[in-house]
This record gives sequence, C-alpha cells and structure tokens, in this order.
Amino acid sequence: MVRANGHRSGTGFVGTPLICDALTDAGAVEDACRLLLQTECPSWLYAVTMGATTIWERWDSMLPDGTLNPGEMTSFNHYALGAVAAWMHRTIAGLAPAEPGYRRLLIRPRPGGGLTHAHATLDTPYGRAEAGWERTGDHLKLVVVVPPNTTATVYLPTAPDTPIEVGAGRHVFEMTSAEAGQGRNAR
Repeated sequence: MVRANGHRSGTGFVGTPLICDALTDAGAVEDACRLLLQTECPSWLYAVTMGATTIWERWDSMLPDGTLNPGEMTSFNHYALGAVAAWMHRTIAGLAPAEPGYRRLLIRPRPGGGLTHAHATLDTPYGRAEAGWERTGDHLKLVVVVPPNTTATVYLPTAPDTPIEVGAGRHVFEMTSAEAGQGRNAR
C-alpha cells in the first residue's frame, strides 16, 4: 500500500507511529526510508519544504500555496506525526533498549534509503549511549558507545543474524558492504 501510494503517508495519529516499524518488521526498510524521505504531501518532509521547523498536527496544515488549511486542527507544533523520530533512532541509527531502563542496549542499525550516515545519542540512567554509522562507497563504519555498568547486543548491517555482545566503552566496527551506496544524511 505504501508503494502504491507513491511512498506518501496517509496515516493519522494512531497509524503514524507504527507505519515505519511495520514496514521494517516486514523486511521493507527501503520502503520505510523512502516514506521518510518523501517531500510530496502527505509526508514529513513536505512540511520542511514549506519552511516548517516543528511537526504539524496534520500533514497539510499549510497548503502548497502557503495558505493555512481552512479546516480544524492546524497546529504547527504537535507531536503525533513526529513519532517517526523514535523509529529513526531505533532503526536508522540503531539505538534501542534491549530491556526497560537501558541497562542492556540493542544496537541494530539498518542503513537504507541511500543515507550515508546516521548518529543517535541517549542519556540513560547509566550515562550516555551512542550509535552511529557512516558509509563511504562500500565501506561502513559503526561506532557504539556503551555506558558504564551496561552491556549491548550489536547486530552489524552486514551480518544481521549474528549478535555480538559488548560491554561498557567505545566500540568501532568496520565492514565492507556491497549495498553501501551514495545517498543522503541522517542525524
């Protein structure tokens, strides 16, 4: 349905936080990334093309001609459609809790959509956790920072079924990937 709709979102407050995770779980990370990077309305980047610096309450709070949508619900600062940010942290950058409280981290970046790098940080009760990757040609570098008194399970994009357990500290993983192409940036 996402492909058939030209990678534009038609979801509302309930479906928007779920759509990219559903696509990812179905093995359609590229479709989720294309949905994220879409600039035509309805989409997250449509608002950006219209000058937005916040998330709107509706996909078309401002119309293409710059006028406000005459309907109700035209807030220009609303979180509901901004729930995609959590997916970006968990999936694109790959930083997520492996259990409540972040004592165990799950690092599983899924580069896609032609993105060339992503980076996420989170201040946990144990200290700052980080996951970031950069792709140059067919080279992919993943940097993970695990706070003191915590551990992480890392899944490399080139070996998504092979967990690597790491303890506290900074860990660097470098790999070659035939899928590492050119693209955009995510931060």
